[in-house]
Amino acid sequence: MKHLLSAIIAVVIFSSCTKNFEEINTNPNNPSTTDPNYIFNYVTKEAAGEYGIINTYNVTYIQRWIMQTAAVWGNSTMPPYTLFDQYRIQLIWEYYYSNLLLNCHILEDLTSEDPEQINKHQIARIWKVYCFHKVTDLWGDVPYSDAFKLLETYSSETIKPEYDSQESIYADFLSILEDATSKIDPSKAFFTNDMIFNGDLDGWIRFANSLRLRLAVRSGNEAVIAEIISENNLISSNEESALFQYIEAQEWWNPYYEININSKNPTSPELTGTTTPKVSELMMLQLGLSNDPRLGIYAQKIELDNTTYRGVPNLMNANLKENQAMGMGVSSTSYIGRYFSENPVLKQALLSYSEVCFLRAEAAFRNWTSDNAQEWYEKGVRSSMEFYGVDTTEIDNFLTNNGAFENSLEQIMVQKWVSLYLNGWEAFSDYRRTGFPQLKKYNLVLDGIRILSYEWADVDRKTLPGRLPYPDDEIDLNKENYLKAIDAQGGDSYYQQVWWSKKFGVINY
Repeated sequence: MKHLLSAIIAVVIFSSCTKNFEEINTNPNNPSTTDPNYIFNYVTKEAAGEYGIINTYNVTYIQRWIMQTAAVWGNSTMPPYTLFDQYRIQLIWEYYYSNLLLNCHILEDLTSEDPEQINKHQIARIWKVYCFHKVTDLWGDVPYSDAFKLLETYSSETIKPEYDSQESIYADFLSILEDATSKIDPSKAFFTNDMIFNGDLDGWIRFANSLRLRLAVRSGNEAVIAEIISENNLISSNEESALFQYIEAQEWWNPYYEININSKNPTSPELTGTTTPKVSELMMLQLGLSNDPRLGIYAQKIELDNTTYRGVPNLMNANLKENQAMGMGVSSTSYIGRYFSENPVLKQALLSYSEVCFLRAEAAFRNWTSDNAQEWYEKGVRSSMEFYGVDTTEIDNFLTNNGAFENSLEQIMVQKWVSLYLNGWEAFSDYRRTGFPQLKKYNLVLDGIRILSYEWADVDRKTLPGRLPYPDDEIDLNKENYLKAIDAQGGDSYYQQVWWSKKFGVINY
């Protein structure tokens, strides 16, 4: 927690690399005098926009692990999966604790005493849960209850925070979300710069309830799921989804647009940038074989002929020249769709109506609720397609034919995986919990770069990372609590599983 300590001592609210929105002209230096609107603007922008390392790691690692996208050549430099090295693990840990979560905590504290700021305080609590659940979903047990006590008291204990179990963290998340929504007061003021719901407190309540449903389903908390469904105050349309719209100004572009623009060849600017993500073969086959109308939205036709869609198989072995044998190339495979890569002001879904529908479909399938699984499955597919502007007739045809409900968890989760396209974080969590979609790779027998035989084969679940190891700084600076945490979880490797994954029993080791 070295960088957390330095951040607090220096009272750094915004990192030096942060770019403020035009309406923010002051970079506050003292949390006791900072306008909470400034911090709220910062933490919502950072977490919702997924700028910088968050988007980089989503694109470069998580999306490829879960086979939504692939590298241009499809290969991993560290077979079977390219893994975060310690440098990158340290960076993302620091980003959350020393930057995003620290500012969330300060915002929560700044708004805690004044009754007139009750709504700001409750939304700060909700947003902190939204940010913090991504941290525990990546690492499992993490510093939580004691994480920011150094702001209040400097001692040997507060500079070495204990790790909370993921189970207890999730229980607290669910409690906070329930409590926060109950205390929102429509008669009181709210933030003036709400980039998610434009000041609509009812929207925040529905978001909090839907986030609570996400966490309850993920942790298999049947009692909370039943309570949420009975209250029936969830996101209930695409218009009510939690969305973040990127901004036209260059520093606030949709990151996929920026990747595409920055990677274009100056001599051929009409072509897609070569570092723009490719569509995975698994995703391409799912869309193509089912005649999914989202195909032309999710993928571009290959530049070689401008008529064909072709995905890139993940887990190609470059050393064996598998990618050459398969004909992987810049112009012979499909980039992600122009909807994502050529739209600077893309609307990013943080928690969509489609996700809520699939959560309800899964809960119904597992007999956790009295909902009808087919009804909510079809609503999930329909709302995802409608979000992208697919015609009603095409949606009806899909649901009648290739997407007809077959009453299986796999089908629900595969369609949820499709609907979560480019949201690697959530798709990765779903996979670890359910084992779906079944990941695939080509097993090739080669003579040089000539294919003698090939097999489209299942990927062994045990080869996919289940969590991130802790950064080395935790061993150096918080060793006693680090050792307790790894003892409680059974180790500290990529191939350990977090609590909720073990609970579902898809894989246990």
